[in-house]
Amino acid sequence: MISSKKKRKLDEPPRPPPLSAVAARRAALEAKTISLSAPPSKSEKIIPQRNSGKLGTSNLSSAKVPLEDAIPEPAIIDTVADHLITEQQLQKLEDDSSASYGSREGSHESSPSRPNVALSTFIPRRDNIKELEDGGLLIKLAPGERLVILGQYRITVRRGTITLQGAGMHSDSRSYNVYAASSHSLPVIRCLTTQTGHSQICLRPLDRGLNSLQALSPLFGKLWSEESGPLSSEYSSAIPHLNPRTYQILYSTDTSQKSYLQPLASPPEWNATLSKLSDFRDGETPIIMICGPKSSGKSTFARLFTNRLLSNDDMRGVALLDLDPGQPEYSTPGHLSLVRVDLPNFGPPYTHPTPGTYGRMIRSHSIAAVSPAMDPTLYMACALDLFAHYRSEDAVSQAPLIINTPGWVLGTGLELLVELISKVRPNSVVYMSEGGPREVTESLQQAAKSTPLLTLPSQASEYGTRTPAHLRTMQYMSYFHGRPGPYLTANESSWTNIPLTSIRPWEIRYSGESSGILGILCYGEQPSENVLAETINGTLVSIVIVHDMAAIPGWSTSIPVKTSRNHLSSKKNDESYISFNDDTDIGNIDADDLHPSTLTTPLIVKTPEHLPYFNPLNAISLDPKFSHSIGLGLVRGIDVPRRRLQVLTPISPNVIEEINAAGKKIVLISGKLDTPGFAYTEEINLRESSQKEGRKCGARDDNQKDKGGDNDAFSSAPWIETLEGSQGRGVGARVWRVRRDLGRTTD
Repeated sequence: MISSKKKRKLDEPPRPPPLSAVAARRAALEAKTISLSAPPSKSEKIIPQRNSGKLGTSNLSSAKVPLEDAIPEPAIIDTVADHLITEQQLQKLEDDSSASYGSREGSHESSPSRPNVALSTFIPRRDNIKELEDGGLLIKLAPGERLVILGQYRITVRRGTITLQGAGMHSDSRSYNVYAASSHSLPVIRCLTTQTGHSQICLRPLDRGLNSLQALSPLFGKLWSEESGPLSSEYSSAIPHLNPRTYQILYSTDTSQKSYLQPLASPPEWNATLSKLSDFRDGETPIIMICGPKSSGKSTFARLFTNRLLSNDDMRGVALLDLDPGQPEYSTPGHLSLVRVDLPNFGPPYTHPTPGTYGRMIRSHSIAAVSPAMDPTLYMACALDLFAHYRSEDAVSQAPLIINTPGWVLGTGLELLVELISKVRPNSVVYMSEGGPREVTESLQQAAKSTPLLTLPSQASEYGTRTPAHLRTMQYMSYFHGRPGPYLTANESSWTNIPLTSIRPWEIRYSGESSGILGILCYGEQPSENVLAETINGTLVSIVIVHDMAAIPGWSTSIPVKTSRNHLSSKKNDESYISFNDDTDIGNIDADDLHPSTLTTPLIVKTPEHLPYFNPLNAISLDPKFSHSIGLGLVRGIDVPRRRLQVLTPISPNVIEEINAAGKKIVLISGKLDTPGFAYTEEINLRESSQKEGRKCGARDDNQKDKGGDNDAFSSAPWIETLEGSQGRGVGARVWRVRRDLGRTTD
């Protein structure tokens, strides 16, 4: 079966034949010339176009796209420019998301202006809102009233019952953190219409430092309330002297917020399915698998379902098997995880890059990529190992299991879904699209056999201002700036805006008797040992624990390796090395398609910098049955004379000490994770933010001095260049990406 990864409407007109690079460039130049020479009349509306979510690009098929919208002024550009964003680009993206609303509705004649949608029906008066002595805000909701809030707050139900993101919350002394950001649909607080009396909720300000990351990256800007108080000006008379809060009650989308705001909506079909799936008998352990195309609402549906299950007083946790490496819920991109969730979740993934107080990480695996396409076999092996741990772990074996899958539903992605269904045998399969394609639903139903396949409508499009690449960057930043570490759950998570360049890194000895790592392994492309140092320097690596040497194919148990402090004890010519034992029978190695049938010796070679490197000629992968990941690290530098790796990671030192005490080995895995461009520009952004705040506070405005300081900062920052005015980059400056559908001619 030959198919494309992208969905295509059946009724769309046939596409023109593809153009060569020269013809496409000529067409683009002609389109710009027409746009400049024949400006539109006053009756014509110019609608900025969006092209696959990338900044600085536009749809060249329209001749009425202004040149200034098609080619924005670049400022800071990284080798992968999609992951960096400036304030000007963020503003342009927000304007585009609002202006293109009409085109998203499928009508070319609809107004490009964003509609004014009513949000909160609660009207504050002196008898239904009150400020408490401890700074809380007591609100009385009548049956049927709803409340939409933008910002960060803690909510406690004092009386009655409310619903919030699928969770039914009753009167209790427990408080829950809510992160309602404009990058996602805003949660809605509802008082049930079936309730006889009023409900009382208490809102308290919440400031854990997440908004302080705005000084390090514009991606965290304009997420929260920009007003001075929780009430708008027309309702300020309800409490005249109300102190400022970290949240604001919204009554319509026509507010001072420039980004598009929308409430979280659950279609009636979703509600009926959630009610049906939540109704299971005592003693049952339902397994629900959620799949569907990209941006169809899989993660939202899984979050609503998890919150609904946790609303049951008898429910003692829900198991979440997150198999989406591109947009994970409780882990960093590039990881598959099995998490026990104990508390409802009211925030985007970047507010909890680790389970923290929400639950506990049972097991995690790294595929070192944001898509299963790099190594589908490794992806399937990791997924099945996580499911096996769900069956065997007492902490989750009796809990309902929710499986979230990636949005790859065609070609190899469909084959992975079919194999998962045949191996896991879920009780129900939920497909988040009523538009097919038909071959996908038929294949899933055939694999599920007697298991029902529930087809639901996709989620209404979110007009967000952050692309998936931007959200992954925010997830990375939240992970590295989070305090405490991912394995310290005694206190609630908080964040610090100290640039990563100002944080002291771990120093890991990588050579000699006291080596702290077993080796460095590359997934995907296998660079030569001569360029390994340049390949991993300044990149993200997965930190993987090998608790049994059977995880490494071809490893002989008779090789003398010390079991304390991760040493490599075999020596030859003053260099540590590992090779096959002569008695090793390669033919008896249990290779499950993860490893090649023949291996080249030695297993680990030395680079010119003496880095221990798993032989790139073998292209092996660690067996997930005998290894697991504990998080990410950022290679800040390599001290070659001292044989030290400088690594930044929020992993607790206690975890590293336990690993050393148990004699387990550590392997650093490099792959196709996103380039950490945010780490290169944090200090520059912080300096610019400080200068801007100083000017707002009346400090001396010396533009020439500031400009010179910025240039000095750019010139001293590695991997960073500044472009002046309309200056562009040279030919071949962008990363080349290999097309995966070269053999496809037609659909």
